[in-house]
Amino acid sequence: MKIKKSILLIGIIGLLISSCADKKDGEQKTTLLSNFVSITDNEDKGVKEVLGFYGGYCKYAVGASASTDKGKSKYFELEMSKSEVIDSYSDVAQMPASNVAYLFYKNLAEEKENYNEIHTVIVFADGDEMTFKYPTEQLEIVQNRMKSVKQIISLIKSKDFQGIKPLLNDASVAKYDKNELVANMEKVDSNFGDVKEFLPYGFRFNELENGKKYLHISGAIMRDKQNHEFSADFDLDAPIDELLKIEYKL
Repeated sequence: MKIKKSILLIGIIGLLISSCADKKDGEQKTTLLSNFVSITDNEDKGVKEVLGFYGGYCKYAVGASASTDKGKSKYFELEMSKSEVIDSYSDVAQMPASNVAYLFYKNLAEEKENYNEIHTVIVFADGDEMTFKYPTEQLEIVQNRMKSVKQIISLIKSKDFQGIKPLLNDASVAKYDKNELVANMEKVDSNFGDVKEFLPYGFRFNELENGKKYLHISGAIMRDKQNHEFSADFDLDAPIDELLKIEYKL
């Protein structure tokens, strides 16, 4: 795994950043086609958060897959359609799909025990349909590692850049100088302005040929001057609060 020694400052802010910051008129944030499924208050909160983030329609259902050696696999499914934001990411549909699953899952409490997977079905404007399945074990890992992402964002917001260094491991797989990285973050901070919030984009799990597993979390830091993308990478064999690297991208 390679890493650039300085913060990436290239490109144009993605559509998702602006779309989530400024919702378009006519978005149907609360329209649910429930298939007559009875859901809990926490599950309802999860569906509403997904709709608040992406707009469009959310059709949900509960199901079980065929029996396996481990028994039936129960899942909660969210079908997203008529979302301009998701349609704009048709070439990387796995990112909004993973984020839909995460936004829903993080609202659950004891309901987590009811499901083995969260499914995201995306119906695009042209009628094409894609289904993504996320084991709840993976979503729990993402939720736990997201705590470290939020800690980094909090340190950036308070401009405590020196507090970021102990959280970074620059001597393992990703070779770089964390002192230089943090110095660059501090140098460009005034150009972006004060931090308002962090919006998650999605996640992916990567596995190398040697069996090592990594988690990549993407999102956007909303600022009062200039929004920008933010990503964090984790070695899943490392302590839960240790990050391999963080990166900015305009």
